[in-house]
Amino acid sequence: MMKKAVMQFTACCLAAGIAASSFSMAALADNTSMTLAGLSEKNTIVVNTTLAGLSETDAVVVVKGTTSAAESADDSSESTADTTETSADADAAASETSADAVEAVSETSAEETAATETVETETETETETEPVYDTSMSGETAFGQCDNYINVRSEASADSEVVGKIYNNNSVTILGQLGDWYEIQSGNVTGYVNAAYIATGEEADVIAEETAYNVATVNAEGLWVHSEASEDSDTIAMVYYSDQMEVVAYEGDWMKVVLEDGTYGYVNAWYVNYDSYYSTGETLEEEQERLDEEWLEYLAEQEAAAAAEAAAAEAAAAEAAAAEAAATTTTTTTETTTSSSTSLDDAQAAVDAAYQTYLDAQEAADEATHQADEQLVYDTYDAAVAAYQDYLDAVNAKNEIKYGSSATETTTSTTETTTTETATTEAATETTTTEAAQTEAAQTETAATEAATEATTTTTTTTSSSSSSTGQSIANYAVQFVGNPYVYGGTSLTNGADCSGFTQSVFAHFGISISRTAASQASGGTAVSLSDIQAGDLLFYSNGGGISHVALYIGGGQVVHASTSSTGIIISSYNYRTPVCARRYWS
Repeated sequence: MMKKAVMQFTACCLAAGIAASSFSMAALADNTSMTLAGLSEKNTIVVNTTLAGLSETDAVVVVKGTTSAAESADDSSESTADTTETSADADAAASETSADAVEAVSETSAEETAATETVETETETETETEPVYDTSMSGETAFGQCDNYINVRSEASADSEVVGKIYNNNSVTILGQLGDWYEIQSGNVTGYVNAAYIATGEEADVIAEETAYNVATVNAEGLWVHSEASEDSDTIAMVYYSDQMEVVAYEGDWMKVVLEDGTYGYVNAWYVNYDSYYSTGETLEEEQERLDEEWLEYLAEQEAAAAAEAAAAEAAAAEAAAAEAAATTTTTTTETTTSSSTSLDDAQAAVDAAYQTYLDAQEAADEATHQADEQLVYDTYDAAVAAYQDYLDAVNAKNEIKYGSSATETTTSTTETTTTETATTEAATETTTTEAAQTEAAQTETAATEAATEATTTTTTTTSSSSSSTGQSIANYAVQFVGNPYVYGGTSLTNGADCSGFTQSVFAHFGISISRTAASQASGGTAVSLSDIQAGDLLFYSNGGGISHVALYIGGGQVVHASTSSTGIIISSYNYRTPVCARRYWS
């Protein structure tokens, strides 16, 4: 606009008769050179200078030479007209260009705004659907809560791969949280578990208090174990650097501990390190190894139990034979003996058939452990347990026949006593021969000798049975729960119990109150020598660091106990592990 005004001003001056002289007239032009009307190209030069109000990009045209006022006016008018027309055209073009530019800018702004809104919407959607990994609980100890087990998965999804298992009251260390899933580590297994099955906070603190296995590790070269929580009390043992003991109570400056042999005492807390341990989960590989070991152990237990049952049955047979021989003084007695012998044969056949069924079921259960179907393992195991119980029932039925026939025994004369002794000797010899064929000669010979001794003693030797009737009743009551599940921390005889929960509930049925844990049960009652144990006594086992398991002795070299989560409540040989002590609560 300023260029246009200057050019109009110049034209007016020319029209007013102002003659161009030898001095120069200035007109504005663009950066390119231009020639005014009536002037030759050689009369124009471009001077790079800046006038007030003009930008540096504008150029000044200097006109040299002299012309008349009229020509200057005509030329100036023509030039002015051209300039005006050119300026108008330029303004119009500029207006169109500006309008187009505004429209283009508007369209671009709208597109950018829409794109921005789309990105913001997508960002909001992603924020809503993708949970944030939260580490605020990292390092916190928590515990699994379930009826059986919790799957540990490779990712925070129920569709991801199972990499391990957490059982009830197993401890876990929380690494982080992703939505409804905790990332945890428990033992050697690391992965994700559903947060709904994990106890945290105050609930976890209560579980920790109940399930902790507390250990004192000696940090002195030598440390006395006292009978009481006092330096003035008697010393009962010496422990050494790095020895570990289970802690059953923490009393001020003293800890009550259990030594490896089951002895209880006190150590000064200043000379030990105190640690609490909790059970942890396992990887699938560790689970399979454990199941294999437990199954082999179970098979060994069953074989030992079967051998013991066979020995007991043969001993009972020898005793029954002695009783039958004593009753042969009359024809009636002979006929009764013959009938009893026939019944015994039938009973023995039933025992043999039940035992074969048990062996078949046991073989099927063994085969199931090599399959991928975990439920099949439990089903075949239950079938094997049921078959074993049928076998025991058949043995008991046969023994009832034997003992029933001996109830008619009357040994009132010297002659009958002599006959009894002779028959007993014959029965012992016959039994020894039979057992030799079954590679059980040593066991049967001993049993037969004992049976012969019992047959020739007076009735005064049987008085001890009344004193142990309570213990036998406890044992008989306990065995009816064989096959029921093992549940860590449980006390239910039908729905699940652990080893000490099982014994506590059995004794409670007879109105006998005992403490809750195996270690504390080992310190109650009356101490019994392992060579003098009777049915109803409790046997205790050690894991090398203290009392770790308890079982109920049922006689015949056997115990009933809540063994493991995979075997449940079973009958085992009392020395399947070496017992360290025994206690009696029923006398």
